[in-house]
Amino acid sequence: MSEQTTEQQNINMSRWISKSWDIVFSDLGNFVLLTLIYVLIIAVVSTTVIGEILVIGPLTVGFFIAINKKIKGAKCEINDLAKGFQFFVSAFLSSVIVSFFISLGFILLIIPGIIVSALYMFTPLFIAEQNMDFWAAMEASRKLAMKHLFDLTVFVFTLYIITLLGILVCGIGVLITIPLCITAIALAYDQLVGIKEITNK
Repeated sequence: MSEQTTEQQNINMSRWISKSWDIVFSDLGNFVLLTLIYVLIIAVVSTTVIGEILVIGPLTVGFFIAINKKIKGAKCEINDLAKGFQFFVSAFLSSVIVSFFISLGFILLIIPGIIVSALYMFTPLFIAEQNMDFWAAMEASRKLAMKHLFDLTVFVFTLYIITLLGILVCGIGVLITIPLCITAIALAYDQLVGIKEITNK
């Protein structure tokens, strides 16, 4: 087994989280603004259930596009959020289906919901990076996560705790914890698959 393959197979959750911390705080103002706009758009459209369902998937894909640029050393920009809408159908459908699966999992005593979250957390990245349709991206994420299911489930549980802590800090903490968690997921994908430069046509 090559050195690169060995490195890709080694799960290092603490490194993903610590490196995501460094990345976010290296450009904190920009990340807070990006997250604030992300949250405000979702809050505004959530006045109708249909509005929230329509935008959260593409916005999340756009957030991953911005994060990927930052990981690669480029500056992430506010308009990166809108780039997720170039993958609207896949982002929308995968978001609806994955959200349903996760909700069903949480109804079944929480732990299944965390496992399902781990299985499909890379879906937006497969959509953005490889322009996969919704089901292919979900399957690619599931197959990748299945190889490291226990470790990635613990990883996702840790991210849920981080997000909860952000909510408890008067809700303002999510402006840091959201980009922190998304960056950590992108770094995990980067190690396990390898992020290429995302180009949007």
